[in-house]
Amino acid sequence: MSKPVVVVGGSLAGLAAAARLAKAGHRVVLLEREARLGGRWAARAVGSVAVDPLPTVFTFPAPWRDLFKKTGRVFDAELARAELALTPAEPAVHRFTDGSDLALPAERGAQWTVLSERYGMGVATRWRDLLDELDSSWQALRRLGIEAEAPDDALTARARARLRARHTVEDLARGIGEPHLAEVIRSIAWRMGSRPEHTPAWHAVRLSLERTFGRWTMARAGTPIGAGALLELLVQRLATRGVEVELETRATQLEPYRVTAGRTSLAAAAVVVATNPWTFTALAGHPERALARRLRWARPALVPLVEVDRERPFGPPGETVHHSPSGPVVTYRLPKDDLAIRHDHVHGVRDRSAGLEWASWRTWRRLPPLRAATPMTFLASSASRAGNDPWAELLSGALATYAVHEALTGADIRPTNRALRP
Repeated sequence: MSKPVVVVGGSLAGLAAAARLAKAGHRVVLLEREARLGGRWAARAVGSVAVDPLPTVFTFPAPWRDLFKKTGRVFDAELARAELALTPAEPAVHRFTDGSDLALPAERGAQWTVLSERYGMGVATRWRDLLDELDSSWQALRRLGIEAEAPDDALTARARARLRARHTVEDLARGIGEPHLAEVIRSIAWRMGSRPEHTPAWHAVRLSLERTFGRWTMARAGTPIGAGALLELLVQRLATRGVEVELETRATQLEPYRVTAGRTSLAAAAVVVATNPWTFTALAGHPERALARRLRWARPALVPLVEVDRERPFGPPGETVHHSPSGPVVTYRLPKDDLAIRHDHVHGVRDRSAGLEWASWRTWRRLPPLRAATPMTFLASSASRAGNDPWAELLSGALATYAVHEALTGADIRPTNRALRP
């Protein structure tokens, strides 16, 4: 039997890499220390309720579409088979400390109408121009670790100038000249697990992604449901592709072309490590001392405290963002069981599985590279240069797949990356 590609970690990045590699013809063994797949996005119990921590609203579903297309049945057909559909989501309702609300639509023209009527044409113009500038930033970022491998020296002085690297999310918030929209901008950093005054301004591209690709939610029979159903479909795709999944199996050591898990030693053609970088450097030891030094002063990003409430009376379904100076509390209301899931970023806790907290633009250079120092070892996780959003984890798994397949076969299966559809 041929040596497998061993994927260490059942995070979204690990699942994406495993499915893609198996479809590309490789034997794949996936090791996951927990009893279920999905990493930090796996459903978990909060009190007596099973909670799906994946955000209910998608603002960039293209990576999900691409993953399903490249590993078997296309996305929409897979959803239809499971009696699911991706449907447009209502605008998020932003609630501010002065008691006022703003329902901010995603579409460009609708944004202009709402903002000009509410705050005046000057504010609406500044918002439009900011998102136009962020559209340009997105095009630059795509080649800096999101859709293409980016070595440490890729963030050149020219790239930094184009991305306004010395500007922070806080700078953008102050520049918009309207307190409510300033809070909307700041929330981007908080929801990434970082502070607005330290997070590079380029991360606000998430605002332009929403304007470009819209807001979407999973639905069954027209009723919005949690996004966990999508994770379940991805796990099923692994079975379809013949990925050998070993749950409750903790990797204890990594060596070139070998992974040890307890008393079992697996010879590997290549290894994809889809755990957090601190765990990886501990497993790999001396060969990864340079990466360990890079991480010495890095701190894990913050993840929200997730709470559940069965509201009475039940508020309107959708997403409500309660803003505060210490961060937002995001509430997703699902009609099923009158359930409200709150992601409390005010009381967030550090979690290594969420990647690195941003200290400045220089944090980009502390992020793990795609190719580890250990031979034939590749890294994909929420700490990658793609980011720590669910869609970013999927893309980091894709980049690892391209690199592994090329290293093993000499064939380049990278896409041309034309315009992505929503």
